[in-house]
Amino acid sequence: MKEVTMSKYLVIPRRPDSPMIHAGGTTEETVCDIAKSLLYFPGPADYLMAIPADTKVATFALVKDDALCSLEVTKKTLDTWRKDVTHIEDAINSFQSAKDHAENVLDRALADLDEAYENSTGFKGFTPSDEISVYGVLEDLGVNDLQYTFRRTLEDMYKFQVLRRHPA
Repeated sequence: MKEVTMSKYLVIPRRPDSPMIHAGGTTEETVCDIAKSLLYFPGPADYLMAIPADTKVATFALVKDDALCSLEVTKKTLDTWRKDVTHIEDAINSFQSAKDHAENVLDRALADLDEAYENSTGFKGFTPSDEISVYGVLEDLGVNDLQYTFRRTLEDMYKFQVLRRHPA
């Protein structure tokens, strides 16, 4: 059986005056991308620095309370982030947009139905939207649960831990 090498990183904010930025395609760059997403970090990922957790610099960052989070990666989880996560997030967002669009279509159709009743001579006074609602009708699809479950899976996969909240 092949042994899986797991690497733990601490992620800290990069000082604005620091010229150091992780090179494209490196493990450290990907770790910063993961941390940006899971922390909901407001700036670009290159405002972050990934430091191997077993270094003196990492120990110093912990002592100074600079570390925002820790996470662990393997070659497989790095590949998963690079190849799969964006596509899945895009598909979840697309599904959410389709649900929102469908709710808007239903809302407009119900408004048209209300107007048809209001403009009629024999049915004036009855408002269908008083009897039925389209709001939340598609919530049973579980889109919000899907997003939450996906995020929790990512947090578990990367053994993500928040160490300090970054001020927004």
